[in-house]
Amino acid sequence: MSDYLIGGSPAIRRIKASLTKLAADTAPLVITGEPGVGKSLLSSRIHVHSPMSNNPIEFINFRTFTERDQRIRLLGGCPPELPSSRQSILETPTTVVLKHLDCATRFLQEQLTTAILEGKIYRLGGTEWYPISCRIIFVFRDQLNTLSRSGRLSAKLIHILKKYPAVHLPPLDKRKEDIPELAQHFFTQYQIQRYRAMDRKFIDGMMKNHWETNILDLKSFIKALDVPPWEVIIKQRDRLELTKMNMMIEERKDFALKDSMTIIEESLTEKALQRHGNSQIEAAQSLGVSDRSIRRTIK
Repeated sequence: MSDYLIGGSPAIRRIKASLTKLAADTAPLVITGEPGVGKSLLSSRIHVHSPMSNNPIEFINFRTFTERDQRIRLLGGCPPELPSSRQSILETPTTVVLKHLDCATRFLQEQLTTAILEGKIYRLGGTEWYPISCRIIFVFRDQLNTLSRSGRLSAKLIHILKKYPAVHLPPLDKRKEDIPELAQHFFTQYQIQRYRAMDRKFIDGMMKNHWETNILDLKSFIKALDVPPWEVIIKQRDRLELTKMNMMIEERKDFALKDSMTIIEESLTEKALQRHGNSQIEAAQSLGVSDRSIRRTIK
């Protein structure tokens, strides 16, 4: 089961050693870590080797789903909520990954807490209950203690989640020894060898760099290596973000379009200001926006 989890750092070795046990368990699991560290990948690896692997894994990202879609996916619905009855995702005999539940409404958090405690779900607008048949994996950016202090999760739900096994995936800054192996994997995946060799200088540069969204940034960087030299690409956040967005779409993964567009807007604004000697009026004219928009972007 060690394949697909790349790296030899102590943290990754511990996770690899626990994979068999994590996959065999049917109790809920909590996975935490910064963006791009591999939380969804770990969830998928656990599912592939679990007793429920015959059915496809299901994801709900509460950062990107509308509130209505969140309610229907999580709780299902019956008339009058919906024209016809719809099954809750929790009724499906598979692995269900709930990402960023701290972004869900308190109503949904309370409904989920009750469902977990009782082992059954009442569809919206319905009176009959249905058993929870899935294995739930909770995925958060922050660890539970941080979520508890911030008040983004209900105290009752936090209390329940702390009873379950938890895995924390550290950022690349905390496991830099994994970067060369990850880079080599992506070099092979994207057949970059014909464009650039992975020499010592290149590896040193990658290990010194801070990868803001961790493996996701590293992967996007390497995929873009067939364009300009790496020293130039590493400074072009807009090019990296576009590559990342395209990659996420190709791999059918969800992402926050607004966040990505903000990064691209900031990068283009910075270039325009440099080009026009930091004149906000001239930069605004070159971009076809108002100087007020420029001021808002560079705040």
